[in-house]
Amino acid sequence: MEKNEVIDAIKILRKYNTETNRIEAKSALLGFPKKCYDTISSFSNKYGGIIIFGLNEDDDFKTEGVYDINDLQKQITSLCSDAMVPRVRTDILPLEFEGKNILAVKIEELRQNKKPCYYKPKGLKAGSYTREGDRDELLTDYEIYAFESYNDHIFEDTRPTKKSSIEDLNKESLKEYLNKIKELKPNFSKNSYEKNLKLCGIVDSDNNKIYPTLAGTLIFGDYPQSFYPQLFVACSVIPGTKLGDVGSLGERFIDNQRVEGTIEEMLDGTMRFLRRNMKTRVIIDSNGKRENRTEYPLEALREAVANALIHRDYSKETESAFISVYMYEDRVEILNPGALYGANKIEKLGTDTIMESRNPTIVRILEEKGSVIENRHTGIPTMKREMEKYELPEPEFYEERGSFKVIFRNSMNFELDSISEQVGGQQNIINTIYNMESDTESDTESDTQSDTESDTQSDTESDTQSDTQSEVFNNVLAFCKEPKTAKEIRNYLGISSKRYVAYKILKPLIDLNKLEYTNKKITNARNQRYVTVRDNKK
Repeated sequence: MEKNEVIDAIKILRKYNTETNRIEAKSALLGFPKKCYDTISSFSNKYGGIIIFGLNEDDDFKTEGVYDINDLQKQITSLCSDAMVPRVRTDILPLEFEGKNILAVKIEELRQNKKPCYYKPKGLKAGSYTREGDRDELLTDYEIYAFESYNDHIFEDTRPTKKSSIEDLNKESLKEYLNKIKELKPNFSKNSYEKNLKLCGIVDSDNNKIYPTLAGTLIFGDYPQSFYPQLFVACSVIPGTKLGDVGSLGERFIDNQRVEGTIEEMLDGTMRFLRRNMKTRVIIDSNGKRENRTEYPLEALREAVANALIHRDYSKETESAFISVYMYEDRVEILNPGALYGANKIEKLGTDTIMESRNPTIVRILEEKGSVIENRHTGIPTMKREMEKYELPEPEFYEERGSFKVIFRNSMNFELDSISEQVGGQQNIINTIYNMESDTESDTESDTQSDTESDTQSDTESDTQSDTQSEVFNNVLAFCKEPKTAKEIRNYLGISSKRYVAYKILKPLIDLNKLEYTNKKITNARNQRYVTVRDNKK
């Protein structure tokens, strides 16, 4: 540690008037601080950092000096060597700054297999800390378990599911997989059926009884949630930009689904949900070729959902937690239980660094099946590449205490800004290029406009759109002379998009007092119906 490093740290403290996740200031003018073991523990368990003794954090980090530079060094050395487990090696630098003596102590992050570092007199649970911003916080039970299970090489995906049996696994799926393995590894043909299942990590024995492993249950189980009811994906479409936002019709969720099944089934089900609720726009290139482009690149989302299912923490500490997928107006968030495994770091994601696997048996089986994992370590580069192709921001990765989050942001250019009219049967059908369930194409294609051109439209175009909208409104009002559900209205119009009908048709008519709820007390009632206001029934 050099003097300049300490001075730079002091400049940061004073510039932002706060401590950081790697810089701590402590007053030591009147003696050795009563409590600094918490910071030593937190720096050791997180990123490392510098503790600067001799600054007053309550007075804009003013230099006040220390009581005795020699004794302070002895006290710190004794604390780190005798009272911390494991022993903490420090880099101590006494220096004169602004005419007074201060002491800087640099703490390096411990190797992963040495964590957690804790204060011996308080014990493991009460003496282990982590750094959150400018604070030292006690490690949770889960965080301590995560350290210990890593050190003990415990892989949760091979633990037996003792409430189940081989009969709960899909025989056809197992047969197909084992035949493939025998082709890849001819020696497997010499073994019995049960031995092959055990060698592959699909089953394990306990007290001479054979049980499917967690990996076997999640990949080959007929219904894994009968044994692990919380291991599902909760998908929600939020009518706003944050949880708790309520739509104009009083709804908290535009769409909501619990996706269950095997890992492969949950992946497919989640992707169907995302696709169903995603806008699609038409892009016409310079050669006149038409392309339907989804709001987000499906391949990027698929990689993120697959990663969540494969790499989430399946330990008993997180067994009651499910994967969450939230679709907001401006982004998609995928949140899975468990922080990054072992020595894996956020800044190393998507690089050439070899990442450690929390669930190696799940990874291997899915690789061999070839259904979910095709090329290991290419998931995050694929997400970034696909988002770049769509000219969208790079995906964002956040490690939170006990969870991991991926965020995909949209361009906010998918506003419903135009509709085209198509006549068919006995009614006008509105086809929008933002259809959420299918790539519906209108009969007439218009050339794409530049950003400048799109700001101004001809009076003729505006009149045409206004006439079309007016006709749709009149059709809906006529249809709703008798109360109708939103689904009935969508079917009548031939529009599958819940969001479009809700915000572009029902809401404007309600705001104009031409349409009303049949249940006015609970506007987001499950069986809510809409009826034309009597004053308009003439």
